Amino acid sequence: MIKGFLNLPWFFWAGLALLIAVIYSFFWPHKVITQTSGLRFLIVRWGHAIVWLLLTVNFVMRGLSVSLNGAANLVASIAGLMYLLFLAMTFIVK
Repeated sequence: MIKGFLNLPWFFWAGLALLIAVIYSFFWPHKVITQTSGLRFLIVRWGHAIVWLLLTVNFVMRGLSVSLNGAANLVASIAGLMYLLFLAMTFIVK
């Protein structure tokens, strides 16, 4: 088992990120979401859960093999861009 951040296995971090993704899938900002529509609705509703799901994939890839670290970095970068889009749609774009 490959050790990761804080010397804990990457699969531990994957499980934690998946738990957070499931939580954000069921508990979301009801007041904000009712005032939006279209693409903004999708990003605000599912964006945060998608970010945590992408981080889960990142951690699983790192836990499987060191040779997948490059692809895991790409997935983590996409998660970061998705999070920036989520923040922009939630707080900036009106």
